[in-house]
Amino acid sequence: MATIDRRTATLALAHALSAAERGLPVIPLSRTKLPALRSPHRDAPEPLLCRGECGGPGHGVHDATTDPATVRALFAAAPWATGYGIACGRAPHHLIGVDLDTKADTDATAALRHLALRHLFTIPETVVVLTPSGGRHLWLTGPPGVTVPNSASRLAPGIDIRGAGGYLVGPGSLTAHGVYRT
Repeated sequence: MATIDRRTATLALAHALSAAERGLPVIPLSRTKLPALRSPHRDAPEPLLCRGECGGPGHGVHDATTDPATVRALFAAAPWATGYGIACGRAPHHLIGVDLDTKADTDATAALRHLALRHLFTIPETVVVLTPSGGRHLWLTGPPGVTVPNSASRLAPGIDIRGAGGYLVGPGSLTAHGVYRT
């Protein structure tokens, strides 16, 4: 089992480094799709609003980086990481993720097409990441200087937006439900 975990962790790091090389800031994720490093302030008697200013890792999306040495250090601190997250809303790409869920009572893809027709916009050709549950993540480039917030089912049922302060699970990541693929 240790060999499989080591291989999985090595693949996660390799995928994260490849994304970082392309200018996408990354963090290590656990099988639950949550940041793999716990907050260094979790035992503080009072809630502490720190977004990494303390210099320690464990601040979720605020730790995201494109620096290869820092990516390696984050993954070394979280050897159980099986995937990586890509921070949204940051330069140079200003990545916005459109998460289209598929559930028995929801067809988010059809809802997005309906919104496009109703509001007269075209859904561009883009990177599409397939989720283990059968959903899809569309990667879009947002405009510089505009902050796109996160939302869940605000546009339509099953359509979630990942913007500033959010992250997308990167392709190649292994979660408890399977692998994210392009």
